[in-house]
Amino acid sequence: MNRTLDGKMIVDVAMAVSGHNYYGYVSPGENSAYVIMRENVAETEYRYAYGLGSAFATDWNSGNPSTLNFVRPNELNGRG
Repeated sequence: MNRTLDGKMIVDVAMAVSGHNYYGYVSPGENSAYVIMRENVAETEYRYAYGLGSAFATDWNSGNPSTLNFVRPNELNGRG
């Protein structure tokens, strides 16, 4: 079972950016983990980028989350 988004709350959405929709999820707490889910606009492909704490604001506000390293859920190796 993939638990990539378990316990995380959606905090930001960016739609139709370079052919993708982006959803930002953050775990509660000061040094929380985050996941940014990328979905193609055809809703047929989903990839994930992950990180910790305050880096979410930097990664999300970089102007285009597409610069992050997105992987398939099975490639997270429990880090999401």
